[in-house]
Amino acid sequence: MRVLETENGPVTSQSDLSHYVTDFYERLYSSKVHVFGTQEAQEGCWDNVPVRVASETNVCLTKSLMLEEILKAIHALPKGKAPGHDGIPMEFFQECVNEVAPTLLKAFTTMLDMGEASTSINKGLITLIPKSGDHSKFGNWRPITLLGSVYKILAKALAGRIQTFLPDIIRAN
Repeated sequence: MRVLETENGPVTSQSDLSHYVTDFYERLYSSKVHVFGTQEAQEGCWDNVPVRVASETNVCLTKSLMLEEILKAIHALPKGKAPGHDGIPMEFFQECVNEVAPTLLKAFTTMLDMGEASTSINKGLITLIPKSGDHSKFGNWRPITLLGSVYKILAKALAGRIQTFLPDIIRAN
């Protein structure tokens, strides 16, 4: 049995492991970032940023999703990836695309119109994959989040829409 080595010694119980992992990531992701300038200066910085999205572009970006966008997203997503917490692989959607795409379009349209998503669409399953080095050290494991296929389809459809306008919004450098 492999033991996780920490700065405070080995972790052997499930409870201790849970506490250690939680503390590790809280420390990692909650470090204080020093921001230069006053609050007023930071807010005033945005006064000099020109509006980059023309009203015509905004109309295109905010229009209702179309079935073709959903179909394109489903076909563009890679096969053979681990499914998220829902357990549904992308291959299911690709095999049953004509049956599921209209239902997804209705669900996505409702979510976007209401401005809120179902509580389960953006849930992810976090797992650890080993990096190089000693696997008994927790820092040599990388967390990844496995997102559900429905979320991936919506994200891909929206990303495909905005991709057309990115050169007008973001400078090449």
